[in-house]
Amino acid sequence: MRRTLGTFAALALVMLAVAPLAGGEEQTRETYKAQVEPLCQANREANERILRGARQRVNMNKLVPAGKQFIRASDSFGKLIKRLVAIPPPAEDARRVKRWFDSMRLLKTRLRNVGKYFKAGEKIKGTHESIFAERAGISANNTSIVFHFRHCRFGRFGRS
Repeated sequence: MRRTLGTFAALALVMLAVAPLAGGEEQTRETYKAQVEPLCQANREANERILRGARQRVNMNKLVPAGKQFIRASDSFGKLIKRLVAIPPPAEDARRVKRWFDSMRLLKTRLRNVGKYFKAGEKIKGTHESIFAERAGISANNTSIVFHFRHCRFGRFGRS
């Protein structure tokens, strides 16, 4: 129930942030950030919950459950991307936001690959793919640095 209520609250905040733009006002970096941050925060909390204990499972060679966790996190991240694409970016940052989404899609794919490798019992390949996923997150962070996001920063989950 709390999860549903949290999702509803995040969507309500986004609707309130989008409502003033319906009058034809120009989207700015600040208004874009105000619309995007609640969605990223909700997704970050969900992914931290999903990935809780994954590193310990990998270290204890319990790769199949860890792989399932990464695949679930990838699915959750994909839903975030779909929600973010629906928010119109500032006109001057349209190319930057497109590159940001491309980096996030790459991160989603890398997370899924980590899960697939771990489920297949291939610890080394999964670990290598997790390094690539972290690099994709850093690339997304570098692309979106002008927005000064707090919750829309990617990399290792669990870091602030």
